[in-house]
Amino acid sequence: MGKILLLDGVTIDQIAAGEVVERPASVVKELIENSIDAGAQKIEVILLNGGRQRIQVIDDGEGMEREDALLAIERHATSKIRKFEDLRSSYSLGFRGEALSSIAAVSRMTLQTSTDAGALGSKIQVEGGEVRSKEAVGIPRGTNIIVEDLFFNTPARLRFLRSIPSEVGKVKEIVTSMALGYPEISFRLTHQDMELLHTSGTGEAAQTLEQIFSSSVCKELFSVEGSYGPLHLTGFLGRPNIARGNRGHQFFFLNRRLFSSKMISVSAEKAYDTLLPVARFPFLLLNIELPLDLVDINVHPTKMEVKFRNEKDVFRGVLEIVRSGLRENVIETPWISRYRSNSNSFPVKENITNHSQALPFVAEEKVVAKNDMSNREEVCAKIKPLPLKNDFEQDVPSSNVVSEKGFFRGDTPVLSLFDTYLLWEDSSDLILIDQHAAHERVIYDQLLSNQSKNMQYFLTPITVELSEEQFITAKEKGTILQELGWEFEEFGGCSVLLRSGPQALSVEDVQELFISLINELGLCGVNHESNPKERMLKIMACRQAVKAGNRLSAAEATTLIKNLRESRIPQTCPHGRPTMVAISKAEIEKMFKRR
Repeated sequence: MGKILLLDGVTIDQIAAGEVVERPASVVKELIENSIDAGAQKIEVILLNGGRQRIQVIDDGEGMEREDALLAIERHATSKIRKFEDLRSSYSLGFRGEALSSIAAVSRMTLQTSTDAGALGSKIQVEGGEVRSKEAVGIPRGTNIIVEDLFFNTPARLRFLRSIPSEVGKVKEIVTSMALGYPEISFRLTHQDMELLHTSGTGEAAQTLEQIFSSSVCKELFSVEGSYGPLHLTGFLGRPNIARGNRGHQFFFLNRRLFSSKMISVSAEKAYDTLLPVARFPFLLLNIELPLDLVDINVHPTKMEVKFRNEKDVFRGVLEIVRSGLRENVIETPWISRYRSNSNSFPVKENITNHSQALPFVAEEKVVAKNDMSNREEVCAKIKPLPLKNDFEQDVPSSNVVSEKGFFRGDTPVLSLFDTYLLWEDSSDLILIDQHAAHERVIYDQLLSNQSKNMQYFLTPITVELSEEQFITAKEKGTILQELGWEFEEFGGCSVLLRSGPQALSVEDVQELFISLINELGLCGVNHESNPKERMLKIMACRQAVKAGNRLSAAEATTLIKNLRESRIPQTCPHGRPTMVAISKAEIEKMFKRR
C-alpha cells in the first residue's frame, strides 16, 4: 500500500465543515445570509444552551422545492452561480454552496421549506451528513432550519466551545451586525425564551440603531456619506465620548456583505486623529460600495475577509470621507465634554443651537495687558481667584454678545483649582479646563502650523551624551529631527552638539527631551509608525506645556484660554484627552438634593 490515500467522504465533509463552522455564531451567520438571499422580510433566531443544544433560524423567504432542498445539502451545490466567471459578478451573500452541507456534517439538522403556504412543503432530516428521512409537511412559506447537537460527532471541536454566555454573545454580535446592515428586514433573537434583540424592519437605519443601542449611544451618532473615486461610503460615526476600549462597536459592509478589515478600522480611526485617547476606538457603521471587479470576496471560506485591488485608494477614501464627516459634525461644532454623576465617561455635548451654553472663551488682548505677574503668590486655600481689573467689563463684550465659538461672560472671574484646573461659571454650566491639556493643545497646533516658532538657536551649544544605539538612531533619523527644528552635529564618540531646540526650557530639560525623541524614533521603527513626525510633535508639546501644580496668574490663564479658543480642536489635547469639562447647574443641584 502506498503512502498517499484518498480520504473517505465523512472525513472530507468534516474537514470542510471545520473551515466554515467554528462555533454556533458561524452557523447563525451562514443561515441568516441564506435567508437574506432568499428575500426574507422577517428572520428569527432561537437558541438553546448557547446554540450547543439547538439553533433554529426561521425566515419568510421564497423557500425551496423538494428537489432543490435535497440538492442544497450536497457539497458545492448552489443557486447563486453557474460558472466560474459568476464569482466576479455575484452580489448574493452565499455562493460557495458549502454552508448547509458543512452544518449538516457536524450536527443533527432538520430542514423544512415551502414555496407556497397553500401547498405541501418538504421536511428533510440529516445526521452527520447522512439523510435520515424526507417527507411532505404543511408549513408556512419560507424556510425553517433546526440545528441540534452541534459537533456531536466531533467531540474535540465541542470541547473548544466557550461558555454559554460567551457563545450567546458571539451570536448576538452577528445578528446585531446583520440587523444594522439590513434595516429593511425584521430580526429577532431569543435565548432560552428570552428576547435579546428585536428590530422592526422598517428600513430606517436610525430607527434600527435606536432599537439596538441605548439612547445615550444613539444621540451621539451622526450620519456620514461621501465618494472617493469609484468608492461610495454611507453610514454612521460616533462622537468621541462613546469611544470604547475595544472595536466591539465597529461594523463594516462591502456591497452589503458583512466583513472585517483591520485596514478599514485603522483608516477610520486615523481620521479621528487627536479626538481620541490612545487605545480608545470609535463607533463605526460603514457601508462601502465598490464595483465588483475592484474587490475579491472569494479569499476566505466564511467570506469575512475581502481583498481590494487598490488598498491604498480604499484607505485614502475612507480616511477622507470620515475626516470630512468629523470636521462638519464634531470639530466645527461647539461641543464640550460633559460630566455626569452616573457615568464614568465624559459624554460629548450635542450640537448646540443656543450659543449661551457654548464654551465661554475669554479672548481679549486688553485683559492680558492690564494684568501683571503679581498674582502668582496670592493663594487662598485650594481654590484661588485670579482677580481681574475693575475695567474688565469695559474690555469684554457684554453677556448678550455671541462669539464665533462661544459666549462671553465678562462678569465672572477665572478661578484656579489645585494649581491644575481653571474654572468659572457660565450661564448654565461650571466649566473646568485642564491647564496642562489645554496648553499642550495650543503648543501642538503651533508646532503643526509653524514648527520653528517654538525653536531657538542656543548661544552656547549643548553637548548631549548618547548611548551607541541612540547615536545610531540619531544619525539614521536625523532628517526628521532637523525638520522639527533640532540642529545637531557629531561631537566625537557617541556625543552630539545640539545647536537649537525649544524655547523656555532649561538645559537639562532640553537634553532630556532630545533623548526622549531619539528613543521614540527608535520605537517608531520597530512598531512601523506611519507618521513618526506627528508623534514627535506630541511629545514636544507635552514636555513644553505647563504642568499640573504650576500656579498661573490671571494674565497667564486668560492668555491660555484665548489661545485655546483659537486652536484647531480646542476640546481635546493631542493625545485625545478632554481639555475641558462642563458640569451643568442641574447636576450640581442634584448633588445638593435640590432636584
